[in-house]
Amino acid sequence: MILGFALVAALFFLAVFFFHPWLALGALFLSHLLILYPTLLANCQWWGPVVTHFETPRREVWLTLDDGPDPIHTPRMLELLRRAGAQATFFVVGQRATKFPAEMGAIRAAGHEIANHTFSHPSGTFWCLPPGRIATEIDRCDFSARYFRAPAGLKNFFVHPALARRNLQPIGWTVRGFDTVSRDPAAVAARIMQGVKPGVILLLHEGHRTATDPDFHPCCLELVLLALTKANYRCVLPGPDQLRSRAGEKRRGDC
Repeated sequence: MILGFALVAALFFLAVFFFHPWLALGALFLSHLLILYPTLLANCQWWGPVVTHFETPRREVWLTLDDGPDPIHTPRMLELLRRAGAQATFFVVGQRATKFPAEMGAIRAAGHEIANHTFSHPSGTFWCLPPGRIATEIDRCDFSARYFRAPAGLKNFFVHPALARRNLQPIGWTVRGFDTVSRDPAAVAARIMQGVKPGVILLLHEGHRTATDPDFHPCCLELVLLALTKANYRCVLPGPDQLRSRAGEKRRGDC
């Protein structure tokens, strides 16, 4: 529908520009805005369903960790998860997975899940890549997965068809700690806990600032896990039938 409007707007622009230039420009601007909005807004459902929470009657959350694996952070993250009895999904970058196979094996051995976060994590350009480049970013990840998360959550209208052909489900989040920009682990944990309720998807990261502040991301995770435990929440891996989009429908019933 949006793409159809964009096509009509382009034809309208060509037809009326010389007679009513401002009207033609306005229609063209609106069509571009309608395309950019769902592309640049993380978790937007306009191009297709994106899972943002899961259904559960218990005090459970889904913890997701992006941008690994990392030889400095991943072992520490796994140990923190083990101590807390927590499960997590690691959305890994394909290049790093190839470079650090031992950490990939450790994630699997600990019973956690591995998901696709593209091969090179082109966070500044993934939203505007053509179909072939999107397919390459997905397919070069040399591991099996059932879930996918776009870099920064930004995606264009080519992504959902590519995922559907590969039986990959797009996963967003409910609450994020902004731990890639914050400098205060306590603030990250507090931001996460403000949005915690049964069925939320939590987003944290690893693999950043390993040279300048290697303790930061493990500290963020530790504080979040402690706060969750104190509030009687468990970190679990939800089943596919529990997944919901922002609108609340089951994952295959969204539009």
